[in-house]
Amino acid sequence: MKVLVNLATLKKGGGQNVGLNFLRSLLGNSHDLSNYYFVIAEGSEIDFFLKASSISNYTVVPQSPLRRMLFERFKGGKLIRQQKIDIIYTIFGIGLYPKRIKQVSGSADSNIFFPEVDFWKDYKGVARFKKTIVDKYRVFALKRSTAVVFENESMMIRSKTLFNLKHTIFIKPSIDNQFEKDVFRLNAPASSKKGLFFCGWQKNKNYEIIPSLAQELKNRKIDFHFILTAPNDNSEEFIVFENNLERLDVKDMVSVIGQVKKNEIASLYDQIDFVFLLSKLESFSNNIIESWFFKRPLILADEEWSNSICKEAAKYVNRNNIKGIVDAIVELSDKEAYQSFVHGGVEELTSYPSIDEKTNQELNYIREIYESH
Repeated sequence: MKVLVNLATLKKGGGQNVGLNFLRSLLGNSHDLSNYYFVIAEGSEIDFFLKASSISNYTVVPQSPLRRMLFERFKGGKLIRQQKIDIIYTIFGIGLYPKRIKQVSGSADSNIFFPEVDFWKDYKGVARFKKTIVDKYRVFALKRSTAVVFENESMMIRSKTLFNLKHTIFIKPSIDNQFEKDVFRLNAPASSKKGLFFCGWQKNKNYEIIPSLAQELKNRKIDFHFILTAPNDNSEEFIVFENNLERLDVKDMVSVIGQVKKNEIASLYDQIDFVFLLSKLESFSNNIIESWFFKRPLILADEEWSNSICKEAAKYVNRNNIKGIVDAIVELSDKEAYQSFVHGGVEELTSYPSIDEKTNQELNYIREIYESH
């Protein structure tokens, strides 16, 4: 069985890290690499990684989605014939390769599985239309796949009802516990309890509630400081956020620190007390595993997706209830309650596979689909 591993959709962020972990696992465990061929995005970290490795059996395609799809549609068939490909594995998304070739796809686009949520409500006109078209393509891609891999069980269950998917599997995300520890210098009051929003200017993450939370904490005379990893970029979102902090007179309670490098993450977590994840929808989030791994309690939006992942290993809150979220902070400030949620996270983490274990689960499923279809 020869597998085309399609990594061309992975250009940045968490998805790219998943692809890098998959590659490193293949290289580090004596897999016969002649059984694999890789398609990667030009200029991505995956591109640089393969150029620095001994692997030569790969093709580089443009980062532009349209140019990538044109390659798949008009040159993909020739590539499959030349490389004698038996099955394709697209870690996230799908490639427009000939349908006669079986394709296993990974899905992490949570909003298409929750149609009751108006996920793009903050987008208007042409911008909203573009998002809708992309979502329709994602649904088309799901239905075109031979089989689909999910990292969220509730999404997998919904996929069968909404899209009549027949061949699916739930594989938990892996734990990457190799954290270098370069020092991150956090400019925040040493005496304050600190809560981390590890996100950019993504409205789904509900970072906009921070000024109101800070005001409620200030009114209760609770010494607290919020850390937000969004860029200090003078964008419209940044300006609105800063104006709200000034309007509520809580600017001294929030630090917008910008992007944190992977080798600084451990140092950052050492300096904070709580992790917030108030998303309306997620497939999964590294914030979850990181909060458990670094033994910090997770204050989490009480939603179907989050309960499916975290079970009892988080403090659930109504993501829009300011007083309820502050009540959760107060509750977790008690040492016994704090340690109880930390222990729950550590316990839940034991059910997650290592990178190598996850890679083997994926490869076994690919073989199962190849042999049974």
